[in-house]
Amino acid sequence: MSVSSRQAQLDREIDRITKATTNTAVSEAQREIEANHASINETQLKKLIDLHDNVLQNRGSIPLRKLYHKYSQLHLQEGDLQNWAELVDRDLRVLEATIEKAKINQQEE
Repeated sequence: MSVSSRQAQLDREIDRITKATTNTAVSEAQREIEANHASINETQLKKLIDLHDNVLQNRGSIPLRKLYHKYSQLHLQEGDLQNWAELVDRDLRVLEATIEKAKINQQEE
């Protein structure tokens, strides 16, 4: 057998194997793995989205809502816009100082 005929025969065998439509144990296992992977991904994605939503609410919207209710009640109770503005300004300054100290501590580490 010449080299070219062996090469042609090898090409035909490779084509036959790669283009085969019969199911093998390996292809069945691969399909099962892919199906399980998709199912696991979907389940984990839902849990991850729920976790992210809860964290976002706990760190973002809930504290903001509490802050809003705190100051809206103060405004309604005191009825003095100047006092309300001073309280907000004081709290913002405390937040700025806290953030600045956190940045300094982070740089020192």
